[in-house]
Amino acid sequence: MEHNSLINNLLSFVEDEDELRDSVKGINECVNKTFQVCWNTCNNLNEKTSRVFEIESVLDYLYDELNTGHWSEVPLKVRKAFTAASFAKTIIILKTTMTCTHCIIEECLKTLDMGILLGAPLENNSDVLTNCATFLSKQLNNTPNCESTQKIETTMKVKSRSQYFDNFENLKGVTVDTLSCPSLETFNNKYFSKKVPLKLQDCVSHWPALTKWPDVTYLLKIAGDRTVPVEIGSHYADENWRQKLMTLKDFIKNYFLGESDSIGYLAQHNLFNQIPELREDIYVPEYCSLSDMDEDGEPDVNAWFGPANTVSPLHHDPKNNVLVQVFGTKQLILYAPSDSSYLYPHESNLLSNTAQVDPFKPDAEKYPNFAKANAYKCILEPGEMLYIPPKWWHHVTALDKSFSVSFWWN
Repeated sequence: MEHNSLINNLLSFVEDEDELRDSVKGINECVNKTFQVCWNTCNNLNEKTSRVFEIESVLDYLYDELNTGHWSEVPLKVRKAFTAASFAKTIIILKTTMTCTHCIIEECLKTLDMGILLGAPLENNSDVLTNCATFLSKQLNNTPNCESTQKIETTMKVKSRSQYFDNFENLKGVTVDTLSCPSLETFNNKYFSKKVPLKLQDCVSHWPALTKWPDVTYLLKIAGDRTVPVEIGSHYADENWRQKLMTLKDFIKNYFLGESDSIGYLAQHNLFNQIPELREDIYVPEYCSLSDMDEDGEPDVNAWFGPANTVSPLHHDPKNNVLVQVFGTKQLILYAPSDSSYLYPHESNLLSNTAQVDPFKPDAEKYPNFAKANAYKCILEPGEMLYIPPKWWHHVTALDKSFSVSFWWN
């Protein structure tokens, strides 16, 4: 696509120019003045002055503000300013070059993804970054120097799952009930209203994801150049756990298919708001229409994508949860909220929803009451989904390369 046409296409996604221009006001006067100069450059296609240094200084300042104190305490206006500055940087990057090469579009996509991940939607331009990223991603796929990818088999060898499966088989517990596509009334009366877990079969066979996502080349084509957060380490309660931003392509190459010394897990990430093309491959299960309170709204949808042996330690969530297995197999151990005291939750507020005890390796001397807890067991195969009621403890292990989608709602 011709250079100026590409820029004009991105600018066309702006619904309210004044909102973007004024987004940095009130944060820092010097930073705001710099941003205004950058924004004026964005709107003047004839101006050839490079403003990359200036817009990066704005983003550096805002990035420092985002990382001061706890994330929940970051003012919303700072996050919105980061969104606007990320859009401005994208336009400025494109203005500094005469041709939109593969590398230039990759740099723009990374800038937009950082804005999506760290920023916050603007009121009148809520989808501006997402729309720009979708548009540029399609342009990238059409460039002749896109890396070709080879279709890859994603099934793990049986021997890779045996040690975990044997431990699971030997663990005492009750098997979670299974029903094939129960009616909404049956699900509500027997499980949802009583807050009892249930495995459901034959409910998502119409999902395109079930046939598309096991072919990793499809994921690479749709989202390979997008930046995502990846958890590095055995699990989030481990002292060596950390998060790292990388392209989905690098995650698949180094952790999903590679033989890295560390476990990498794209976990609890709203991948589908970031990349709407993948959202088109799934549908909200009808069971999510039931609610514990008088409110409407879409459930929180998160992706869980990783190699075999990823672990979510024993924990509970505050909302109803339907966990759908797209490919691969996961094993789950659950405990009722009434057994909470036997599971020894961490005392810190940050991990108060996470148990100290490992159900596969319980320390009887340190956690003597754990023997009183009653386990529920579930093997979740592709195309199946598990209803996990609020406050139910669950430990999750991937036996194969795996992709799951969770739906959380009240």
